Amino acid sequence: MSDSRRARRSTSGGVAVAQSAPPASGFATPPAPAAAPRSGTVLGTDPGLTRLRSPSPKPPLGRGGSPLPTLSARQQKARGWWTHPAFIVSGILTFLSIAGMAVWMIVSALTAAEVVVTGLTVTVADDVAHVDWDGPKAVYSLYAISGDGAIDDLSTWVRGGTDAWLPMSAGLWDPETCFIVREAGKDAEITLGVGELAAQGAQSTCIADASRP
Repeated sequence: MSDSRRARRSTSGGVAVAQSAPPASGFATPPAPAAAPRSGTVLGTDPGLTRLRSPSPKPPLGRGGSPLPTLSARQQKARGWWTHPAFIVSGILTFLSIAGMAVWMIVSALTAAEVVVTGLTVTVADDVAHVDWDGPKAVYSLYAISGDGAIDDLSTWVRGGTDAWLPMSAGLWDPETCFIVREAGKDAEITLGVGELAAQGAQSTCIADASRP
């Protein structure tokens, strides 16, 4: 081998040795870059590591659903006709009408005359006036109204319950006298008015209308 070839080999060998020589003391060796994962490698599947993949499908990222829950319409139970406000009001009014009628009938029955005088007549014979009437068994009052409007109570002359004998000589009556008979104990006004007499269950008759045998 020639000298020039040896020198060239020595030179190239020295360069190689110089490149492979270790670094100077005091400088750290940088870590070697990690090898890139090969295609098809699944990360996070080693024991003890958190799994990066979930077995369930991923939710969509867009506005796929409504943010509020859907409310279903409440089913209302059918209401019976007897619970309708119109039926309730009509029922109340009907009840009040019936109650009012019942009260009116009771008041009318209580205030109406329990004893009604009928068939009142007067007969004059020998200057004695016989006043006679019909009615239930009760105590009656007999009044004489003179021509000037004076009123005399002749109830003490009532005999037998439904008649009275009144002599003219006792000054109990004159040709212009009228008689009124009604149930005893009434405080109503003594009058010859037809309406007032009917309300009291009373009747009237006059000497001028008396029958004479």
